[in-house]
Amino acid sequence: MTAGEESSRIAGARFATAGDRPHPERDFVRALAHLADPGKPATDSYAPAEREALLALGRPHGVDAILWRKFGGNHEGPAGEVMLHRLGQAMLLDLLRRDIADAFAAGGVEASVVKGPVFAERLYPVGGDRLFTDIDLMVEEGAMGGAIAAMGRLGYRREDGLQDGVRRSMEYKFMHPGHRHVLIELHGDMVHYPLLRRRARFGRRELLLAGAGDSAAPGALLATAIVHVTLGHKFERLMMLVDVLQAVRHLPPADFARFVDTLATMRLGLECTVCLGVTARLFEDDAAAELASRFRAGLKGRLGGVLVSPQTIVAAQGDAPRASWMRRKTFRLLQYLP
Repeated sequence: MTAGEESSRIAGARFATAGDRPHPERDFVRALAHLADPGKPATDSYAPAEREALLALGRPHGVDAILWRKFGGNHEGPAGEVMLHRLGQAMLLDLLRRDIADAFAAGGVEASVVKGPVFAERLYPVGGDRLFTDIDLMVEEGAMGGAIAAMGRLGYRREDGLQDGVRRSMEYKFMHPGHRHVLIELHGDMVHYPLLRRRARFGRRELLLAGAGDSAAPGALLATAIVHVTLGHKFERLMMLVDVLQAVRHLPPADFARFVDTLATMRLGLECTVCLGVTARLFEDDAAAELASRFRAGLKGRLGGVLVSPQTIVAAQGDAPRASWMRRKTFRLLQYLP
């Protein structure tokens, strides 16, 4: 038995042996979601072995920093060492992104930092809950050449691979010559697959539209989080849904109608319906449920809600990733439909 399998067995035993519970697997999903929710209180009801197992399970989902804090944030031991290393990496990235922003401004390149550091700063009461391993910048249409040149002047080297593939994905990767763990990504569009871009796009124009001109406004952050988990990826990490949850909590109810109209105009109704719906179910959040109900995605939305369940999300990094992948891949096929 591997270490990961042993961790899963220990963490799951607490719930699987509770014979008086009708859905023990749902109890486990609910427990993990509760721990991963930054707004839910910490709990001391787990034994040390269970805590270690839950941290091991939460790590591939990207939520281990939240669990670690709720379990007391002990800096000693393997988990503490991992957290300190990742926190230091995030601090370095945040420092370097300021240099890049200055270089872009000097070169007249219009771009906006998205995801990691912006989410941590704007959405999370405890910034250390939302660690990140790269910096993503959304570059204005037509400005990518200037952005690439600015990165070269700063000494970054391209790590894109085949040029034709890069042009199709509209994603450009750069590594820092002095820090092998520093990755910078420039995006012309967060929808990297050309077939998906036939139906929906999300470049800097759409980012600013979602935020009424402000790339860090709650509407822009929520739109970015939804696009990231549904069109950039396939619901494979719980942290992406935590980003959605936190962004919903920062969007004033008075702005719900505008958000729905804007994202529907972008043809993102299916993604919003399914993503907000599963977020509401995972974290038992009324605001996410209310916002999801305002979108009209029809039969595709209902089918997507069945395919992408809370269990599907957690299993993506758990003991049955193949079954989860099949359900999430089927949802991706729904997204290809006009």
